[in-house]
Amino acid sequence: MRPLSLRARLTTLVLGLLLTALLLIGVTLRVRVGQFVAQQADSSTYGQLSLIVQSGQNSGSSGDTYTYQVYQSLIQAAQSAHTWGVLVAGRTAYPTDNSSRTLPPTAVLDAARRSGRAEWQDVRLLSDGRGNLLGLAVERASGRELTLSVIRNYALIALGALLLAGVAVLWLLRLGLRPLRSMALQAARVGAADLSERMPVKPPQDELHLLAVSLNRMLARLEDTFSRLRDEEARTRAFAADASHELRTPLSAIQGSLEVLERVSDDPAAQETRARLMTNLRRESRRAGRLVDDLLTLTRLDAGEALHTAPLDVQALLAGVLDSARDVAPHLTFVLDAPPALMLAANRERLEGAVWNLLRNAAAHTPSGGTVTLRAVPDAQGGALTLSVLNPAQLSPEFLPRMFDRFARGPNAAAGGSGLGLAIVRAVAQAHGGEIFAVQHAELLEVGLRLPLT
Repeated sequence: MRPLSLRARLTTLVLGLLLTALLLIGVTLRVRVGQFVAQQADSSTYGQLSLIVQSGQNSGSSGDTYTYQVYQSLIQAAQSAHTWGVLVAGRTAYPTDNSSRTLPPTAVLDAARRSGRAEWQDVRLLSDGRGNLLGLAVERASGRELTLSVIRNYALIALGALLLAGVAVLWLLRLGLRPLRSMALQAARVGAADLSERMPVKPPQDELHLLAVSLNRMLARLEDTFSRLRDEEARTRAFAADASHELRTPLSAIQGSLEVLERVSDDPAAQETRARLMTNLRRESRRAGRLVDDLLTLTRLDAGEALHTAPLDVQALLAGVLDSARDVAPHLTFVLDAPPALMLAANRERLEGAVWNLLRNAAAHTPSGGTVTLRAVPDAQGGALTLSVLNPAQLSPEFLPRMFDRFARGPNAAAGGSGLGLAIVRAVAQAHGGEIFAVQHAELLEVGLRLPLT
C-alpha cells in the first residue's frame, strides 16, 4: 500500500477533526431541538387546558351544564390538535373519542387534584378547581417533523461546509507546503561532488526558517567532513605510495645482496665479499624493520590509540633518553637543561619515543664535536611544558613548515632515516593534546613539542 503524502495526511487530519466537530454539534442540536419542541408542546397543551377551564368558568354555568360545556370544549381542542383528551369528574373518566384508551391511574389523578396539574405518559392533566380534571394528550408528530427538518437542514449545511473546508484546506496546504517542495527539490540537487549549495533563508523566523537554517548547518558540516575525507584519502594514497617506495629500497638491497651471496658462497677467496654482504644485509634489514615499526606507530596514533597516561618525572625521563643517545652518538656532546621535581601526566613509551626521534634527528644533522641540548621549560603560567632539542643546523624557511610531514627529508638527510621520525613526534604531541614547533635561531635550530601540564 502506497503511503499517504504529507499533504494528504494533513488534509485527512483537518477534515477528520472538522467532521468530528460537526457531528458533535449535530448531536447537541438534535438534543436541544428535541427538548425545545417538548417544552413548547407541554406549554401549548397546558395553555389549551387553561383556556378551556377559563372559558367554562366565565360561562357562569354550574353542575352538569358546566361539566358538559367543558367536555365539549375539550373534544374540540383534541380534534383540532389531532389528539385525544379525557375529562375526569369524580371517579368517572370521559374520553374524547370512542377508542379504547389507557386512562391515568388513581394515584396520578389524586396528585393532579392536590397540586393542580400532573403528567402521565403523553397526557397532561389540569384541575379546574371544582373537583374535575381535564386531560389532553400532547401531539408529538409535528414536533418530530420539526426536529427532523432542522436536522436535515443542518446536515446539508454541514456537508456544504465540509466540502468548502476540504477545498480550502487543500489550497492552503498546497500554498503552505510550496517552500518545503522547493527545499526538497533543491536538496535533491545537492550531491557529494558539490555541497556548496545552501537553502534560501527567508523571514519570518518560523518553522521553515528554522528548517532552512538547520539544513544549511548540516550541509556545512557535510561539506567540511567530505573535504576532510578527501584530504585524508589523498594523504593516505600519498602515504601508501611513499611507504612502498621507502620499503622498496631496503628490500631491493637485501634481494641484491642475497643474489650475490648465493654466487660467492662456495668461493673461499670471497670471504671479504661475504662479510661485506652480510653487513649490508643486517643494515638494510634494520632499516626496513625501523621503517615498519615507524609505520605501525604512526598508524596506531592516527587511528586514535588510547594513551594510558601516568605522572612522570620529566628530568628523570629525559636523562634516560639522553644516556641512550650518548651511547649511539659518542662523537657528540649532549646537554640536559630541565628543572628538577617537574611532573607531567603522559604516556611514557610514546613520550620517550618522541624525544628519542628528536634527538636522533638532531644528531643526524650535527657535525662531529657539536653540542645537542635537550630542554624542558614550563611556561610562566604553569599550564604547558615545552620539550625541545637545539643543535647547530640551518634549514631553509621553506622547509621548516614541512619538516614534520611524512617522509620529509632535509637537504642533508642521513642515509638510514625513514623520514617518519618527526611525523611521529607530531602525532604523539596531538595525542597528548599538544602541538609541535620548529624555530631557527641564527645558527641553532630548535625543534620540539608543547604539552599541557594538567
